[in-house]
Amino acid sequence: MHYIILDLEWNSAYCPWQKGFLNEIIEFGAVKLDENLKEVSRFQCFVRSKLTKRLRARVKGLTNITNDQMRSGISIEKAIRDYTQWAGEDTVTLTWSNTDIYVLVENLKILMGKETIPFLYGYVDIQKYVQNRLGVTGNQIALGTAAEMLNVNFEEFAAHRALGDSLCTAEILRRTWDSERGLKGYVTDATKEEYYKRLFFKPYIISDINNPAIDKEQLRCRCPDCDDFMGRKTKWKYKNRYFIADFECKKCGKQLLGRLRFKKTYDGVVISRSIIPPKPPQSEGTPTDNTNETNQTN
Repeated sequence: MHYIILDLEWNSAYCPWQKGFLNEIIEFGAVKLDENLKEVSRFQCFVRSKLTKRLRARVKGLTNITNDQMRSGISIEKAIRDYTQWAGEDTVTLTWSNTDIYVLVENLKILMGKETIPFLYGYVDIQKYVQNRLGVTGNQIALGTAAEMLNVNFEEFAAHRALGDSLCTAEILRRTWDSERGLKGYVTDATKEEYYKRLFFKPYIISDINNPAIDKEQLRCRCPDCDDFMGRKTKWKYKNRYFIADFECKKCGKQLLGRLRFKKTYDGVVISRSIIPPKPPQSEGTPTDNTNETNQTN
């Protein structure tokens, strides 16, 4: 089994048959590693655009890829064939976040009429793995930030070029490698249809209180002091992506405002809940410092 770290560079170009812009791939770069993370081989190619003859100035400035290099590249069809042959089977592909995967699927679908990635077997978002190993929570960190945290010289690897970023990611992986567990728990089977369903599922906020995805039991609110279920006094109103209603605790008589938000994800419904004192009409529904808000997934 081999690990392949893949990186893409792309250029935003107008696609006439889509009547919109496409992040069109202009360069592939990848490094193949064995199970001990030793380099086996490299892959790099420029891809000739089907949509434009000129790269955007921002792309040229960031990557230093010239128009001539792009125009002298191979077609996207040949790039996919060559890369698939080079990658082989029994591989796990790693990318820094899954943005490259979205771009790749879009290019395959729009430019080649394909629905799946032919060389994708196992897949790992290596950004998530590295952040976990570094103990970083919250916002996603950039490749350069991770390199700096690990004392990896980002600029040594031809930053913002496909192969250079792949090699940099490989070094970051080596420095964060869990020798006992490896990538256990991070590898997704990308050969299953569910992988693509999950990839393209777009989470959304539920705005209909009667949506069947909402468990009616979750509409009940407890008093933050007594921990008893309160009685709802008003109908639910939907405002600023929250359902809002007045509640009264029958035990202590406290008047409170319940605010619930339901976010539908691929795996279920994430609930954000806050119980706060009622507000004057001019600021009704605005959270205060004593907001007691929690999140949970059904």
